[in-house]
Amino acid sequence: MHEAGLLGRDRQVRVLHELLGRLPAAGGSLALRGGPGVGKSALLRAAAERARTAGWRLLEVAGGPDDTPFSGLRELLRPVLDTAESESLPVGQGGILRSAFDGGSGSPPETLRVALAALNLLTAAAAERPVVLIADDVERLDGSTRDVLAFMARRVDDNPIVVLAALRTGHPLPGVPVLDVSALDEPSARRLLARHAATLPPAVRERILAEALGNPLALVELPAAWRPLGPPGSWTHLPVNATLASAFAADLGELPDRTRDALLVAAVDQVGDLAEILAAATALAGRAVAVDVLDGAIAASLVRLDRTTLRFRHPVVRFAVSGAETQARRQAADAALAQVLTDDPDRRTWHRAQSVNGPDDELADELADGHASLLRRHGVVAAIWALERSAQLTTDSVTRGHRLLAAAEHAYGLGRIRLTHSLIEAAEHQQLGAPDRAKAWWLREISDAEPQPGPARAQVPPDLGELSACAPDLALDLLLSAALHVHRTAADPAARAEVVEAAERITLTNDPRHLATLALTEPVRHGRELTDRLPSHDTVWRRPDADGLRLLGMAAHEIGDPVRAVDLLGRAAPILREQGRLGLLADTLLTEAADLLLLGDWPRATQLTEEARRIVAETRQPAMVAALAGTDAIAAALRGQAVRAQELADTVAAWQRPDLVPTLRLARGLARLGEGRYAEAYDELRPLLDRPPEGLRRQGFAALMPFVVAVDRGADRQEAVRILAVVEEAAQATPAPLLHVQLPYARAVLAPDGAAEELYLAALDQDLSRWPLVKARTEHAYGQWLRRHRQAARSRALLFSARAAFDLVGACDWAGHNAAQGADNPLPSIAELLSPQETLIARLAAEGLSNREIAERLYLSHRTVAAHLYRAFPKLGITSRSELAPLLKPSGEDGPAVG
Repeated sequence: MHEAGLLGRDRQVRVLHELLGRLPAAGGSLALRGGPGVGKSALLRAAAERARTAGWRLLEVAGGPDDTPFSGLRELLRPVLDTAESESLPVGQGGILRSAFDGGSGSPPETLRVALAALNLLTAAAAERPVVLIADDVERLDGSTRDVLAFMARRVDDNPIVVLAALRTGHPLPGVPVLDVSALDEPSARRLLARHAATLPPAVRERILAEALGNPLALVELPAAWRPLGPPGSWTHLPVNATLASAFAADLGELPDRTRDALLVAAVDQVGDLAEILAAATALAGRAVAVDVLDGAIAASLVRLDRTTLRFRHPVVRFAVSGAETQARRQAADAALAQVLTDDPDRRTWHRAQSVNGPDDELADELADGHASLLRRHGVVAAIWALERSAQLTTDSVTRGHRLLAAAEHAYGLGRIRLTHSLIEAAEHQQLGAPDRAKAWWLREISDAEPQPGPARAQVPPDLGELSACAPDLALDLLLSAALHVHRTAADPAARAEVVEAAERITLTNDPRHLATLALTEPVRHGRELTDRLPSHDTVWRRPDADGLRLLGMAAHEIGDPVRAVDLLGRAAPILREQGRLGLLADTLLTEAADLLLLGDWPRATQLTEEARRIVAETRQPAMVAALAGTDAIAAALRGQAVRAQELADTVAAWQRPDLVPTLRLARGLARLGEGRYAEAYDELRPLLDRPPEGLRRQGFAALMPFVVAVDRGADRQEAVRILAVVEEAAQATPAPLLHVQLPYARAVLAPDGAAEELYLAALDQDLSRWPLVKARTEHAYGQWLRRHRQAARSRALLFSARAAFDLVGACDWAGHNAAQGADNPLPSIAELLSPQETLIARLAAEGLSNREIAERLYLSHRTVAAHLYRAFPKLGITSRSELAPLLKPSGEDGPAVG
């Protein structure tokens, strides 16, 4: 079967293969069911090609306008009708078929008799060679043919006959097995679109991908129909050609005028409120339009009613309805909506703006002024549309460019990077003033998803000196973009210093953008200052500004304060989610998840990462794909999933992004550590720490504990001591908690035996309530140190506490295997933690026996039993009998098997 054009149809092709593979020993039937344009016909064509190649007899028919009884059956059986004249059919059945097909003045024969004759005709033909019968658009065949087709399909299993039918959802073929053909998944849709839209601009391709909703026909024909006629606008309907109109709205031309009026109003509307649509259709038609006028459109599967809302079955149906009308009619529909929207001035202005030709500055000003209200009430997309249309209606080039840049800024917040760049490009064709030229630069910098060809742009924005004095607010935006640029490109210290020097000339130093700029460029040198200026946990909740919270969270993240970053970002995310600013939300969620991984809250980190994954898939942000893979790689490495971590790290490496190199090294280092490949882990992690004190970054802080483990397991200790001396110097400059909470561990692990225990105790004396994994790894290292020094009794509680913490989140213990791997785990078993008598008593208590019952069974006093349990509980790290059962489950049961 030919499969070159059948992207994303592996399952359907496999089913067809299996069905056709029964021939010639047996037959069968199958109904391919799905909406218009999903590829049912393509699958039938592939099956037909298989039949021709095999030399089987192929009979085909497709539904059409002829609804004469048995007209479709006559077309289907035409190639074998000569058999009806032979003696191979029972007496009289040839005459029945002739009577059914010839028509005439008499009534046609009964359908059942025709069906029996047709089946016998097929059986006779199949005696010579297998028959494959293919019927497309079955719902458009005459009713008599459909009944006969279903009759034959139910009865061909024992004959070398295969019946394949394609029909739309909602039109059953009783008794015939069904194979659903749905829309393509996104990767397949992108591949199909790439075949047919390679020459279209990226923004157009993304728009087509979004509107096609995975429909193969739309993905093929929308690029073919594309024509950049009229003023561009992200709200304008995509053009459709005759193929799309026929597939999605074939019955549109047969509908009554009032129905088409209502559909046209619905097409230019974006809300779908049924009452508004009917009122505007009444104004458009000049006579009353009631809901029953939509019955024909519903029956034709053009629209559906969800209580009081009208929805098109597919965006292409909306485009087809709009494309079937003249520009004057579309403008009249907008004017009718504006007439009835007296209680919604924002939407009324929008539809008025759509109903006029040529520039109209008064209306343009009104639309631009109302875009903020549209943003609050109808979301970011509506605000973008309003600003775009306002720019089209504006006569002044400077004002037009300013409004296009405002729309681009909203598009960036929404995560629509292609649209952002398209709007920036349109604005740059206008006569921009100095502030807007700088703003265009800023928007390009912060929204660049992929490395741009050609020479790198300047790292400090143009006109900054002028803007610092006259427009400090815009200057801060530009400085932040410059900081993001040097951060993303891993620029040298001179470039970073240039940005910091520019930041020092800005007067709005308490602005979150200023703090984020310093954190992105010089996090160690300005660490103490930023720590003092960032809000505390108690004051975070007083800030309602999502942008400010997000930037302050970014600053805390970059200076190595994950606790404060999580508090700030966790406050920003719900506000961004409510505002629909998905582009910024995805970045916020991933940053928070990265910090939660370090803090040990892995369930919450996973939840945020999955939400970010859905947003990235929805908004198609290429830059976020790489960042998402980096976060996933760190998570997999921390869990000891080395193979998965390496696969994800390879994905990150393929992007060749300098800003992700530290994440890449950290993920690979952690993965090697979990495998017990300590020399390789050392080589990956060393570059994150072996740099001047002011050059250390957050990933270097995060690498400290794993680096020390690699050193302790045999790496170059002398070189490591030199590197850690530099880290200690950085700690004098910055109070970064991510660094300071791990340094006591590093000092203890690498200290000589005479000083180690005091340092371990100091490390555990810190407040580690928000750092459970740091505490667990410190306990683990201290417990192992005690065991090496023959203090097994003291080590037990520490090692068991560490084991419980690792098991709780599924963390790798960095001892060369996952903490939950059982026999190879060096953490203590119950036999090591408890004496034999304590073990036996603990197991009986775990089974639910009381102290007296245990005493009777073991011939002890109940006070002795109580004393044994009293001593056992601290060794196990528990405080009650109810906690015994999970710890003492036999090996193989769910949960940790200890002992």
